[in-house]
Amino acid sequence: MATIKAKRGLDLPIHGAPDSDTVVDRLDVRRVALMPQQSWGIKVRLLVQEGDAVKVGTPLFVDRRDDGVVYSSPAAGRIAAIHRGHRRAVLSVVIDVDGFDDAEPFEAVDLLGASRDEVRAALMTSGLWPALRRRPYDKVAGSTDDPVGIVVQAHDSSPLAPDLRKVIAGREDDLAIGLEVLKKFTDGNIHLCAKDGENFGKVMGEGTLVHHFDGPHPSGTAGFSIHKVCPAGPKRVVWHIGLQDVCDIGQLFRSGRRPTTRVIAVTGPAAKEPKLIRTRPGADMAALLEGESTAARTRLVNGSCLWGDKIDPEQHVEFLGRWNTQVTILEDDVKRDLVGWALPVSGRFTQTNTVWDKFFRKTFKYDTDTNGSLRAIVPMGHYESVMPMDVLATQLIKSLASGDLEGAEKLGVLELAEEDLALCQVVDPSKIAITDMLREMLTTIEKEG
Repeated sequence: MATIKAKRGLDLPIHGAPDSDTVVDRLDVRRVALMPQQSWGIKVRLLVQEGDAVKVGTPLFVDRRDDGVVYSSPAAGRIAAIHRGHRRAVLSVVIDVDGFDDAEPFEAVDLLGASRDEVRAALMTSGLWPALRRRPYDKVAGSTDDPVGIVVQAHDSSPLAPDLRKVIAGREDDLAIGLEVLKKFTDGNIHLCAKDGENFGKVMGEGTLVHHFDGPHPSGTAGFSIHKVCPAGPKRVVWHIGLQDVCDIGQLFRSGRRPTTRVIAVTGPAAKEPKLIRTRPGADMAALLEGESTAARTRLVNGSCLWGDKIDPEQHVEFLGRWNTQVTILEDDVKRDLVGWALPVSGRFTQTNTVWDKFFRKTFKYDTDTNGSLRAIVPMGHYESVMPMDVLATQLIKSLASGDLEGAEKLGVLELAEEDLALCQVVDPSKIAITDMLREMLTTIEKEG
């Protein structure tokens, strides 16, 4: 197949990528947690209470709107706390870890002879079903979904993201089995989206198509891949899943044991030593990365600096996210520069060539400063310059800002998620929260049908 190239986009020249492929073990984790609110629109029904003993794979909660989707414990131990937020929404279910060997039994399934319903039931009871997400709405896949195709994202072009092939090194057998499991869920194809030049021939089988992508970010995102190889729509459900999650599913069906490790990249301009680490799903990242920053004030971000969530102990969401393969460390000590906007050399990257740094710096030390205040949306072509999809970016963003549901839907909002508009937010001179408006719009459309 011909390589699919993103003709527009932007690779942020940000400092702080891992300089080694060596994976460092950081498995001594004392607390882990699940954070239900990562799954957009979930209504939690708890199955445990504080003080309950749990094993690896013990069900912790389900979605009241879809009881078939089970969220299970990533460790053996005891429920230490159940934190709640606004309107008593469950923020995190925290477990004091005793170990990772004591697990709930998993009944092996013969993939060759098993039906779709049998494989579906096995994956749901295992607790690994939430690895699957769906478009539209970018939510956890529904238990009754019938996807027209499944996209496996084997390439991540996000700033400082790890090379996913190196993350799963040595797990090729698990990947092959995981792909066979996914084939049970759709009459369409499995679309494995890889970086240009990478070869997945050894794990391929009938019903799996490999697509190669090249170009600047967002060429390696699920949204761009879905847009190009298997478009989603109001009546076209498409699933997507990360490469490491496919390997986890393959490990489960091969060995009968749930995965208890996850490889992530610790990255960012304020990271003392960017590196790949092997840790535990749902690990307490605030404790694990204590002392890993070079800044006086630090912000830890669950995921990419473009679209990730703040790791915040005060809000009880200081744990590794369910789908994250990186944690970004940024300086959070924002300082106001005297006439900073007028300085020809400011140490900041600009897309519009308004400062000279762009011409003699290769990377920049980004921080959390927005470098400006809220202002009106002025169509200057910034959004279009980083939007490689067939989407009228300026018109769509204006529809989001004005709450125009019908207009936004006609412009393709149902195909998008936060990662797809994150670059528009970065280059936006208006400083508006585009990704927040997108999520609010998607939630409203889903509620109103």
